[in-house]
Order: sequence, then C-alpha cells, then structure tokens
Amino acid sequence: MPFRKTYLALATGFGFLFTINTGQSAETLNVGGTELPASLGNPYAAIGVTPGSILGSIYDGLTQIDSDGQLKPALALSWVNDGDRRWVFTLRADVQFQNGTPLTAASVAANINDLIKPENRGYPIATEMSVIESARALDEESVEVITRTPDPMLAKRFSLFRVVDFDLWSEIGPDEYSRAPIGTGPFHLETWNQGGAIAFKAFADSWRPSPTFTDLRIFTLKDSIARTQALSAGQIDLALGLTPEDAPMIEAQGLKPQVHYGNQVMALGLPNALKEESPLNDQRVRQAINYAVNREAMVDFILGGMFPLATQGATRANVGHNPDIVPYTYDPQRARALLADAGYPDGFKIIIEVLVGMGPSDSLIYQQTAQDLSQVGIMVDLRTTTYPERTRKYFTGDWGEVDGFSILWNNAPYNDTGRALKDFSCLKANPFFCDESLSARIAASNQEMDLNKRETQLQSIMAEMQTLAPTINLIEYGSVIGYSNRIENIRIRPVGIAYESIRLAN
Repeated sequence: MPFRKTYLALATGFGFLFTINTGQSAETLNVGGTELPASLGNPYAAIGVTPGSILGSIYDGLTQIDSDGQLKPALALSWVNDGDRRWVFTLRADVQFQNGTPLTAASVAANINDLIKPENRGYPIATEMSVIESARALDEESVEVITRTPDPMLAKRFSLFRVVDFDLWSEIGPDEYSRAPIGTGPFHLETWNQGGAIAFKAFADSWRPSPTFTDLRIFTLKDSIARTQALSAGQIDLALGLTPEDAPMIEAQGLKPQVHYGNQVMALGLPNALKEESPLNDQRVRQAINYAVNREAMVDFILGGMFPLATQGATRANVGHNPDIVPYTYDPQRARALLADAGYPDGFKIIIEVLVGMGPSDSLIYQQTAQDLSQVGIMVDLRTTTYPERTRKYFTGDWGEVDGFSILWNNAPYNDTGRALKDFSCLKANPFFCDESLSARIAASNQEMDLNKRETQLQSIMAEMQTLAPTINLIEYGSVIGYSNRIENIRIRPVGIAYESIRLAN
C-alpha cells in the first residue's frame, strides 16, 4: 500500500485509540502534548519546555524570558540592583490569583523565603534560587531581595520562580496544592484527566492578554506518530514534540510545521573526573573524538537541514556566545593522529549512556556518533537510560561504569551561558568535569555585575572550553511542532508555549 494511503488509513482510524471531540470550536484549543509534569502542578519541581508549557499557563514568574530571548516584566513591572547584592522588585498593582486572593509583596517575599529553606533544596527551582539570602516586603508593591554574592542573573532566575498563593500553600501543603494549583496565569486548571486531557479554562482576570478561546485541552500522547496522526485527523489543533521526519507528512496534509530553536546545545559529555584511568582524562583524546564526528552529515541527512550544527556550547542567541571560535570539523585523519599521540593508536572501548526521545531524532544522532567513532578505533557501547535514573546519577555523581553520557548545554531558561558553564566545571556538586583555573574564572564571571565586562569574560571562557573539549557539541537543540490552519501567532518561550497568545479561528 502506498505510504500516503497507509498514513491516511491510520489517521482515519486513530479516533478509536482515545476520546477526543473532533468537532472544531472557536472556544476550544486542543493540543497533543507529550506527558504530564511528574509532580502535577507543583511549580518548583520541574524545569523545561514540556512541564513549563503547562505550569506557565497556571503561574507567573516575577519576570519572563520572551520568545525573542529578551528579559521582560511579568509580575514585577521593574527591578533595580545596587551594583552588589541588593535588588528591589516592584510588582504590578491589582493582580489576583485564580481564587480571588490578591497578590501582595508580603506573600511574594514569604514564598521566596520558604523556597530557599534547607528542606526545600531538592526542588530544581530552589537550586536555581540558592544564591538568595533573604527577601522582605518594603511596602505593598515592593520586594527587597538580598543575595549571598553578587548575581547578574538574578532577574533572569525569577522567570522560573512561579508564584503561589502562599497562605493557601502553607495551609494545605505542596502535595494537595499540586493537585489543585492556583496561580495568577491566564488559565486555571479544571481537571488533570477530563476525557483523557488536562482541561483548563481561561482566567478572565489575568493580567496577561486574554486568549481568543475559553477552553484549553492538552492530551498526553507520548508517541510523535500518534500526535501527527491526531493533527492530520483534525482531532487536535496543535501537535508538540515532533521530529524532522514528521514535517513532510504534516505539509502533505496541508498543515503547518514549525521549527522551534531552543537556544540549547545537544551534546555528549566527555568526563575527566569520573575514572582515574579513563582515556577521556586526556585532552588530546577529547579533541580527537570531536574531530571524528561528522556533524554536517547529521544535519543534512538525519535532520533534513532543520537544525544547525553546534559550533560551541552556546548558540548565537546566548549571552557569552563567542563568534570567533573555530569549530571542530570532520577530520578522521587528525583524530587518529591525536589518538596515537595520546597513546591510543588502536583506539579503545567506551560506554556512553544516553536519554532518547528528548530531542529531534536524538536516537539516530547518537547512533551516528557511535558509528563515526568506530571509524577511528573508538568502539562505543551505546546504552539508553531513564530520566529518573539519569537525574539520580547527575546529582549524586554515581555514574557506575559509564564513561560518557548525553547532556545539554542548557543555556535556554536564561539565554545565558553562565547557567550551563557551572555544570561543566568543578563548581558543580559532584562534578564530572573539572579544571580548577577555568572554574575560578567561571565563578568570577557569575558575580560580575558589569554586563559588558561579563560578556567578554564569558566569551573568553567559551574559547577555553573549546580547547578543553568537555563535550562533543552536536547540534543546536530544538523541537518541531505542527498546527492546523486555524491557528495563528504561536510564541514559544524558553519555559514553554504562551498559549494565551494563540489566535484561533472557526
């Protein structure tokens, strides 16, 4: 059977797999998402586009990083810093939570002080806020924040700080609050499972622009093929987390694919601090590995030219990107020479552990990397892992027999290389890569309040990182979405889709 007929037959029968009201309505936006946030509506338990698209619809931060990568006001209209450790954030007036409770400076300060308590350090967002020493309300609309050290990224950090009704949070506890979350965002939760979807209603009193629809339903469909088929069948309006292979299928159905550039770099970590006898401890070996990988072929043949190859651990949109860095080119001969110089003329065996299904065609990219390395004598035992297990290893440093692993240069939440650099240094708790002199420079850059001077420092650090080669930087990470012709004005922020900006026609 020809592909087109097979595809349409699958799409036609897809409605039997789950219940979706296929009648299109100007009042409802139907979305095919990937998964529920693991901690439901707990605003401090997750970072990333997948949970952020849901949590960012319920909650607001004090600031936001817009789809253009610029820092913008959110619950805070303005902020000032004294050049050192003191910040003052001025809040919007007349903001209220979805239960009618007014937003106050006292509540925001109490929220901050609670999050930074030692017992809450397990929250990913708490880790981002660990630089904060204290917060207090100066008046009804002003919050003073004191940091432990100068922090040029603090205003950016508050884009991830989602504000709760603190009195209610304190009364019922985080677990109960996460099941029935209350924020100040443009949508309030109705149910986590209504007809197989997370169901939201527009919050009429949100300070954000009012959406043109009243109902938002997000169906959790873990397979990109299922999401593509549901979009083709008209069962959803917007499909998230697609692959480059899905794009031509979508276009063939008269629908629209769109590439989202995440301002992150997809990489494989090459640790020098895990095993005393690891070949990866030698800089020449790490450089050889970088020369052995054909990134151009990945971009052209696996990604269909949709995503650019990575030239360094930053994208052009990131603060600290160094335009003068010379990227590693595909040069197997040079790779073999470096391996021989390091004492490995016949290569070696290595275990690389990867998470798959997290980015565009990532499984194929990792397989191609292993194949490329085999051509210079490096035999890769490529293993997959789960997100919880990866998280455990990452934070504990207990990597077992693993030599290398998939990782992101995750500059995106702040659009700033200062966030990711710490993870590739001795500054990380239980570090996997450590260079003492460079770590001191990274620490200094993350306390430099002169932004022009800091930019120069970061660019210099990125140049040194290119020489040290703690990673194989593969592609500039992103995602593909697909949508129907009735959708306009899709904006994707680093922490998720701004559903309220979408315009939906009949």
